[in-house]
Amino acid sequence: AAVEAAYNSMYGHSLEKAIKKETSGLFEYALLTILRCAENPAKYFAKVLLKAMKGLGTDDTTLIRVIVTRTEIDMQYIKVEYEKKYKKSLVDAVHSETSGHYRSFLL
Repeated sequence: AAVEAAYNSMYGHSLEKAIKKETSGLFEYALLTILRCAENPAKYFAKVLLKAMKGLGTDDTTLIRVIVTRTEIDMQYIKVEYEKKYKKSLVDAVHSETSGHYRSFLL
């Protein structure tokens, strides 16, 4: 986040804009992912969780990874960001996508 701010003040445009202009493919995707996660981790992980539960089926690996690894770090902020951005609570989203002991574990 500090690098983004310094870059913006030095060059007059965002680091994201530079990445999009100067790189492509998987390298561009990786750099943008790092940048977005550094800028606002809660917003980034809210989007990851939405994608994991969107459409037919659930990306269980991603859902478990994010919920388990972020629970004691910043899950309360992710919940707030998720609801603010998608107008549905994260608890409701997980509840509607899972069942049984799996649901209980995640919730």
